[in-house]
Amino acid sequence: MEIKEGVAAPDFTLPSHTDQKLALSSFKGRPVVVAFMPFAFTGG
Repeated sequence: MEIKEGVAAPDFTLPSHTDQKLALSSFKGRPVVVAFMPFAFTGG
């Protein structure tokens, strides 16, 4: 899925590193940076 600059991202829910589920919509109105890291920083 491609998201263009300036367009609102679709809402999604992902598990966090603490096994809680986080929804993008829970941060509505606040700046958010979403970073995807390889599992356990294994590089793969």
